[in-house]
Amino acid sequence: MRLLERSRPYRARLLDRSRRDRARLGLAAALVLAGVLWQPILYPAGKAVVLLLDVYSPSLLGANLAAAITPEPRVSETRETIGGVEMRVTWWRPGWGDRHPGILIVNGATPVGNDNVATRQFGTTLARAGYLVMLPEFPFLKEGRLDTDAPHVVDAAFAHLRSLPDTEGRPAGAFGASVGAGLMLVAAGTYSALGDADHLTILGGYFDMDTYVAAVATRSSGDATWEPSAEASERLPPAVEAAMPNETDRTRVRRAFTAPSYAAALGELADLSAEGRWVVDRLSPATVWSRVDPPVFWIHDPEDTYEPVSEAYAAQAASKPGRMVLVVPRLVQHAEVGAGATARGPLFVLGELWSLLTFTLEVLRIAG
Repeated sequence: MRLLERSRPYRARLLDRSRRDRARLGLAAALVLAGVLWQPILYPAGKAVVLLLDVYSPSLLGANLAAAITPEPRVSETRETIGGVEMRVTWWRPGWGDRHPGILIVNGATPVGNDNVATRQFGTTLARAGYLVMLPEFPFLKEGRLDTDAPHVVDAAFAHLRSLPDTEGRPAGAFGASVGAGLMLVAAGTYSALGDADHLTILGGYFDMDTYVAAVATRSSGDATWEPSAEASERLPPAVEAAMPNETDRTRVRRAFTAPSYAAALGELADLSAEGRWVVDRLSPATVWSRVDPPVFWIHDPEDTYEPVSEAYAAQAASKPGRMVLVVPRLVQHAEVGAGATARGPLFVLGELWSLLTFTLEVLRIAG
């Protein structure tokens, strides 16, 4: 009996040691698992949460939670000559470190250029998530011109971003909005810099210049009605007409924009001269889609009034060598957070946020 009593403390010590060993093994396993999952899941997931918090928490929660947990990005302005064109460039850098993955923003055709509030906020958002952001103020986009040299200039801007010591050895991609997204896709299918991008992300955007013109002209997307914004209706017709090489083609464009039907508008564009067709094809991603190698992540609001969502579906249906992922959320309206989103109820908002989170996580796994 005394022997048994003396052995009890020994057994207790063995039991405690066994528990400590199991705890150490569990901790080691957790650390190993975290290390394995850090790069593919945990790190991009953290970035995705910061990005979505910066975009949505001010409107949904009344406070910017991302700003409370991340340092303020460093913002600067420079003058650069890119692709032979001098322009203003706005830069956002994270508030920590010297080297970061890079993202080029190709803005839409906003008359205020780099002073567009939504675009500047997005630059801040990306920098909070850890990216060096370059926003060139492309003159053709600010002025609303369809310039056949635009894809070359956009590609040159991305080459400039890639050449910086800040992005050396890091992933680099581009984000295009609206008309700028179309030009970015043309550049990716035509030139080498964007053709080697790690990722391309689209917000809105058009796929085929012919169908885009026909949609704006006839307020339909072929088999469905569609109401373009006043800005699209006012700015696209003169831009397409001014891009034409001769008066005959300008007359055909005017007829296209007053055509009685979608098919009739497409017919007028099909009858353009070889020179006129070259201009349209030069600015149409559809013509180079089969050569766009980088993965394309496309976000398109189903109620977008700048470019119909049918343009995104047409791109999805067409074949390309790399991946294309399309998400059609109702929580985003063109380049802004969807108006009245909270009125749809918390379950709707949570479902939309989950869809955007999984989409964003997929992008950021590649973006670095």
